[in-house]
Amino acid sequence: MKTVKRQGYQWAAAICVVASINTAQAAINNGGLAIQALGSGSAGEMFLNVWDQAAATSYSIDLGTTVESFLAGKQASTSWNLDQRFVDWASLTSDPLTFNVAGNNSYVGVNDADFGVLMSRRTGSSAPGGIAMTTLATWGNKVMARANALNINQDAQNGDASNTDFPLNLSEVTTNNISSYFNNTWGASMNIAGWVGSAVVRNGETPDQTVNFFFVHSPGGAVAGGTPAVFDKLGGFLSLDVANAKLNWTSTAAPVPVPGAVWLFLSGMLAVLRVQKRSGFSSAV
Repeated sequence: MKTVKRQGYQWAAAICVVASINTAQAAINNGGLAIQALGSGSAGEMFLNVWDQAAATSYSIDLGTTVESFLAGKQASTSWNLDQRFVDWASLTSDPLTFNVAGNNSYVGVNDADFGVLMSRRTGSSAPGGIAMTTLATWGNKVMARANALNINQDAQNGDASNTDFPLNLSEVTTNNISSYFNNTWGASMNIAGWVGSAVVRNGETPDQTVNFFFVHSPGGAVAGGTPAVFDKLGGFLSLDVANAKLNWTSTAAPVPVPGAVWLFLSGMLAVLRVQKRSGFSSAV
Protein backbone atom coordinates (compact mmCIF):
# COMPACT_ATOMS: atom_id res chain seq x y z
CA MET A 1 0.00 0.00 0.00
CA LYS A 2 1.34 3.37 -0.94
CA THR A 3 2.36 5.76 1.79
CA VAL A 4 0.37 8.99 1.84
CA LYS A 5 2.47 11.87 0.64
CA ARG A 6 1.72 15.24 2.13
CA GLN A 7 1.83 18.63 0.45
CA GLY A 8 1.53 22.03 2.09
CA TYR A 9 -0.92 23.46 -0.42
CA GLN A 10 -4.08 24.87 1.07
CA TRP A 11 -6.02 24.22 -2.16
CA ALA A 12 -5.36 20.50 -1.92
CA ALA A 13 -7.27 20.31 1.34
CA ALA A 14 -10.44 21.01 -0.63
CA ILE A 15 -10.27 17.51 -2.09
CA CYS A 16 -11.34 16.11 1.28
CA VAL A 17 -14.03 18.61 2.27
CA VAL A 18 -17.02 17.12 0.52
CA ALA A 19 -16.13 13.60 1.60
CA SER A 20 -16.47 14.64 5.23
CA ILE A 21 -19.91 16.25 4.93
CA ASN A 22 -22.02 13.10 5.09
CA THR A 23 -21.68 10.54 7.86
CA ALA A 24 -24.04 7.83 6.59
CA GLN A 25 -21.82 6.53 3.81
CA ALA A 26 -22.46 2.95 2.81
CA ALA A 27 -21.03 0.80 0.05
CA ILE A 28 -18.97 2.90 -2.33
CA ASN A 29 -15.38 3.30 -1.23
CA ASN A 30 -14.86 6.78 -2.67
CA GLY A 31 -11.20 7.28 -1.84
CA GLY A 32 -11.91 10.14 0.56
CA LEU A 33 -10.33 10.68 3.95
CA ALA A 34 -13.73 10.45 5.69
CA ILE A 35 -13.94 6.88 4.45
CA GLN A 36 -10.30 5.95 4.96
CA ALA A 37 -8.69 7.37 8.08
CA LEU A 38 -5.59 9.43 7.28
CA GLY A 39 -5.86 8.42 3.64
CA SER A 40 -4.92 4.80 4.19
CA GLY A 41 -6.73 1.84 2.68
CA SER A 42 -7.86 0.88 -0.82
CA ALA A 43 -8.33 3.16 -3.82
CA GLY A 44 -11.75 4.61 -4.59
CA GLU A 45 -14.25 2.38 -6.39
CA MET A 46 -15.97 2.98 -9.72
CA PHE A 47 -19.74 3.39 -9.95
CA LEU A 48 -22.39 3.39 -12.70
CA ASN A 49 -25.30 5.83 -13.03
CA VAL A 50 -28.28 5.31 -15.37
CA TRP A 51 -31.06 7.87 -15.92
CA ASP A 52 -34.61 7.56 -17.21
CA GLN A 53 -35.45 11.18 -17.97
CA ALA A 54 -39.09 10.59 -18.89
CA ALA A 55 -39.89 8.88 -15.59
CA ALA A 56 -37.42 11.04 -13.62
CA THR A 57 -35.84 8.01 -11.94
CA SER A 58 -32.28 6.81 -11.77
CA TYR A 59 -30.33 3.65 -10.98
CA SER A 60 -26.79 3.50 -9.64
CA ILE A 61 -24.49 0.72 -8.47
CA ASP A 62 -21.08 0.33 -6.91
CA LEU A 63 -19.09 -1.66 -9.51
CA GLY A 64 -16.76 -3.12 -6.89
CA THR A 65 -13.65 -2.34 -8.96
CA THR A 66 -11.16 0.19 -7.65
CA VAL A 67 -9.70 2.86 -9.89
CA GLU A 68 -6.25 1.46 -9.18
CA SER A 69 -7.11 -2.13 -10.13
CA PHE A 70 -8.98 -1.04 -13.27
CA LEU A 71 -6.03 1.01 -14.45
CA ALA A 72 -3.68 -1.90 -13.76
CA GLY A 73 -5.81 -4.23 -15.92
CA LYS A 74 -7.10 -1.75 -18.50
CA GLN A 75 -5.76 -3.75 -21.44
CA ALA A 76 -8.23 -6.55 -20.72
CA SER A 77 -11.88 -6.43 -21.78
CA THR A 78 -14.28 -7.09 -18.91
CA SER A 79 -17.95 -6.99 -17.91
CA TRP A 80 -19.86 -6.16 -14.75
CA ASN A 81 -23.13 -7.97 -14.08
CA LEU A 82 -25.80 -5.63 -12.77
CA ASP A 83 -28.27 -6.79 -10.15
CA GLN A 84 -31.97 -7.74 -10.01
CA ARG A 85 -32.79 -4.20 -8.95
CA PHE A 86 -31.51 -2.99 -12.32
CA VAL A 87 -33.49 -5.67 -14.17
CA ASP A 88 -36.68 -4.68 -12.37
CA TRP A 89 -36.05 -0.97 -12.82
CA ALA A 90 -35.12 -1.25 -16.51
CA SER A 91 -38.30 -3.20 -17.28
CA LEU A 92 -40.36 -0.22 -16.09
CA THR A 93 -38.32 2.56 -17.67
CA SER A 94 -38.99 4.63 -20.78
CA ASP A 95 -36.67 5.11 -23.75
CA PRO A 96 -34.02 6.43 -23.99
CA LEU A 97 -31.71 5.78 -21.05
CA THR A 98 -28.54 7.76 -20.30
CA PHE A 99 -25.51 6.41 -18.45
CA ASN A 100 -22.07 7.39 -17.20
CA VAL A 101 -19.31 5.94 -15.00
CA ALA A 102 -16.82 7.55 -12.62
CA GLY A 103 -14.38 6.78 -9.84
CA ASN A 104 -12.20 8.77 -7.46
CA ASN A 105 -8.61 8.05 -6.43
CA SER A 106 -7.56 10.83 -4.06
CA TYR A 107 -6.34 8.70 -1.16
CA VAL A 108 -2.76 9.12 -2.38
CA GLY A 109 -1.03 12.49 -2.09
CA VAL A 110 -1.37 15.14 -4.80
CA ASN A 111 2.30 14.65 -5.71
CA ASP A 112 1.58 11.03 -6.69
CA ALA A 113 0.78 10.36 -10.36
CA ASP A 114 -2.05 8.03 -9.26
CA PHE A 115 -3.92 10.95 -7.67
CA GLY A 116 -6.93 11.65 -9.91
CA VAL A 117 -10.39 10.68 -11.16
CA LEU A 118 -11.76 8.29 -13.77
CA MET A 119 -14.59 9.83 -15.79
CA SER A 120 -16.51 8.69 -18.84
CA ARG A 121 -16.91 10.89 -21.92
CA ARG A 122 -19.25 10.18 -24.83
CA THR A 123 -17.46 8.50 -27.72
CA GLY A 124 -17.06 10.92 -30.60
CA SER A 125 -17.21 14.09 -28.52
CA SER A 126 -14.31 16.48 -28.84
CA ALA A 127 -11.30 15.89 -26.63
CA PRO A 128 -11.25 17.98 -23.44
CA GLY A 129 -8.83 20.83 -22.97
CA GLY A 130 -6.24 21.13 -20.26
CA ILE A 131 -7.05 21.90 -16.62
CA ALA A 132 -4.98 22.93 -13.62
CA MET A 133 -4.55 20.86 -10.47
CA THR A 134 -6.95 23.18 -8.63
CA THR A 135 -9.66 22.22 -11.12
CA LEU A 136 -8.79 18.53 -10.77
CA ALA A 137 -9.32 18.92 -7.01
CA THR A 138 -12.78 20.36 -7.74
CA TRP A 139 -13.59 17.48 -10.09
CA GLY A 140 -12.51 15.02 -7.43
CA ASN A 141 -14.88 16.73 -4.99
CA LYS A 142 -17.77 16.33 -7.44
CA VAL A 143 -17.11 12.61 -7.90
CA MET A 144 -16.81 12.08 -4.14
CA ALA A 145 -19.99 14.08 -3.51
CA ARG A 146 -21.87 11.89 -5.97
CA ALA A 147 -20.55 8.74 -4.31
CA ASN A 148 -21.54 10.07 -0.89
CA ALA A 149 -25.07 10.85 -2.08
CA LEU A 150 -25.39 7.33 -3.48
CA ASN A 151 -24.10 5.84 -0.26
CA ILE A 152 -26.76 7.58 1.81
CA ASN A 153 -29.54 6.32 -0.45
CA GLN A 154 -28.03 2.82 -0.64
CA ASP A 155 -27.94 2.73 3.13
CA ALA A 156 -31.68 3.41 3.18
CA GLN A 157 -32.47 0.81 0.50
CA ASN A 158 -30.17 -2.00 1.57
CA GLY A 159 -30.99 -2.52 5.22
CA ASP A 160 -27.83 -3.18 7.18
CA ALA A 161 -25.44 -1.26 4.92
CA SER A 162 -22.67 0.63 6.66
CA ASN A 163 -19.47 2.46 5.84
CA THR A 164 -17.56 -0.84 5.90
CA ASP A 165 -19.74 -2.64 3.35
CA PHE A 166 -17.45 -1.99 0.37
CA PRO A 167 -17.53 -5.64 -0.85
CA LEU A 168 -21.34 -5.67 -1.12
CA ASN A 169 -21.50 -3.60 -4.34
CA LEU A 170 -24.84 -2.10 -3.37
CA SER A 171 -27.26 -0.38 -5.75
CA GLU A 172 -30.12 2.08 -5.50
CA VAL A 173 -33.11 3.37 -7.47
CA THR A 174 -34.22 6.87 -6.61
CA THR A 175 -36.18 9.97 -7.43
CA ASN A 176 -34.58 11.76 -4.49
CA ASN A 177 -33.44 15.25 -5.44
CA ILE A 178 -30.27 15.01 -3.37
CA SER A 179 -28.87 11.73 -4.61
CA SER A 180 -30.61 11.18 -7.96
CA TYR A 181 -28.64 11.10 -11.17
CA PHE A 182 -30.96 13.38 -13.13
CA ASN A 183 -30.75 16.54 -11.05
CA ASN A 184 -28.12 19.26 -10.97
CA THR A 185 -26.09 17.44 -8.32
CA TRP A 186 -24.70 15.21 -11.07
CA GLY A 187 -26.57 15.03 -14.39
CA ALA A 188 -25.46 14.08 -17.86
CA SER A 189 -22.45 16.41 -17.63
CA MET A 190 -21.39 15.06 -14.21
CA ASN A 191 -21.95 18.65 -13.03
CA ILE A 192 -18.81 19.76 -14.90
CA ALA A 193 -19.36 22.53 -17.42
CA GLY A 194 -18.50 21.39 -20.94
CA TRP A 195 -17.94 17.76 -19.97
CA VAL A 196 -19.96 15.43 -22.23
CA GLY A 197 -19.86 12.64 -19.69
CA SER A 198 -22.82 10.45 -20.73
CA ALA A 199 -24.08 8.26 -23.55
CA VAL A 200 -27.63 7.37 -24.67
CA VAL A 201 -28.87 3.81 -25.18
CA ARG A 202 -32.16 2.17 -26.17
CA ASN A 203 -33.15 5.16 -28.26
CA GLY A 204 -35.46 3.76 -30.93
CA GLU A 205 -33.72 3.20 -34.27
CA THR A 206 -30.65 5.18 -33.20
CA PRO A 207 -27.62 2.98 -32.44
CA ASP A 208 -26.60 2.82 -28.80
CA GLN A 209 -23.87 5.27 -27.85
CA THR A 210 -20.74 4.34 -25.91
CA VAL A 211 -18.36 6.28 -23.69
CA ASN A 212 -14.59 6.50 -23.59
CA PHE A 213 -12.78 6.57 -20.26
CA PHE A 214 -10.34 9.26 -19.13
CA PHE A 215 -8.00 9.14 -16.15
CA VAL A 216 -7.38 12.77 -15.23
CA HIS A 217 -4.54 12.89 -12.75
CA SER A 218 -1.55 14.60 -11.22
CA PRO A 219 1.69 14.57 -13.22
CA GLY A 220 3.45 13.53 -10.02
CA GLY A 221 6.37 15.15 -8.30
CA ALA A 222 6.29 18.71 -6.98
CA VAL A 223 2.97 20.22 -8.09
CA ALA A 224 1.22 23.51 -7.33
CA GLY A 225 -2.34 24.69 -7.85
CA GLY A 226 -1.58 25.95 -11.35
CA THR A 227 0.29 22.82 -12.47
CA PRO A 228 -1.49 21.24 -15.48
CA ALA A 229 -3.23 17.93 -14.81
CA VAL A 230 -2.70 15.00 -17.17
CA PHE A 231 -5.47 13.58 -19.40
CA ASP A 232 -4.99 9.89 -20.20
CA LYS A 233 -7.54 8.50 -22.65
CA LEU A 234 -7.71 4.77 -21.99
CA GLY A 235 -7.68 2.36 -24.91
CA GLY A 236 -11.27 1.15 -25.03
CA PHE A 237 -14.89 2.08 -24.48
CA LEU A 238 -17.78 1.35 -22.10
CA SER A 239 -21.19 0.17 -23.31
CA LEU A 240 -24.40 -0.53 -21.41
CA ASP A 241 -26.23 -3.73 -22.39
CA VAL A 242 -29.66 -3.09 -20.88
CA ALA A 243 -31.23 -6.31 -22.18
CA ASN A 244 -28.61 -8.50 -20.51
CA ALA A 245 -28.03 -6.24 -17.49
CA LYS A 246 -24.31 -5.76 -18.14
CA LEU A 247 -21.82 -2.92 -18.28
CA ASN A 248 -19.04 -3.83 -20.71
CA TRP A 249 -15.52 -2.51 -21.09
CA THR A 250 -14.20 -3.33 -24.57
CA SER A 251 -10.46 -2.86 -24.72
CA THR A 252 -8.85 -1.59 -27.91
CA ALA A 253 -5.35 -1.63 -26.45
CA ALA A 254 -2.81 -3.78 -28.23
CA PRO A 255 -2.10 -7.00 -26.32
CA VAL A 256 1.23 -7.15 -24.54
CA PRO A 257 3.56 -9.31 -26.68
CA VAL A 258 4.99 -12.40 -25.03
CA PRO A 259 8.79 -12.07 -24.86
CA GLY A 260 10.77 -14.41 -27.09
CA ALA A 261 12.47 -15.93 -24.07
CA VAL A 262 9.10 -17.13 -22.79
CA TRP A 263 8.38 -18.91 -26.08
CA LEU A 264 11.83 -20.57 -25.94
CA PHE A 265 11.15 -21.67 -22.36
CA LEU A 266 7.75 -23.13 -23.29
CA SER A 267 9.23 -24.91 -26.31
CA GLY A 268 11.90 -26.43 -24.09
CA MET A 269 9.32 -27.59 -21.55
CA LEU A 270 7.25 -29.26 -24.30
CA ALA A 271 10.37 -31.02 -25.58
CA VAL A 272 11.15 -32.33 -22.08
CA LEU A 273 7.57 -33.57 -21.67
CA ARG A 274 7.74 -35.41 -25.01
CA VAL A 275 10.99 -37.12 -24.00
CA GLN A 276 9.51 -38.15 -20.65
CA LYS A 277 6.40 -39.51 -22.34
CA ARG A 278 8.43 -41.59 -24.78
CA SER A 279 10.63 -42.89 -21.96
CA GLY A 280 7.53 -43.96 -20.08
CA PHE A 281 6.22 -45.92 -23.06
CA SER A 282 9.52 -47.74 -23.67
CA SER A 283 9.86 -48.76 -20.03
CA ALA A 284 6.41 -50.27 -20.10
CA VAL A 285 7.27 -52.59 -23.04
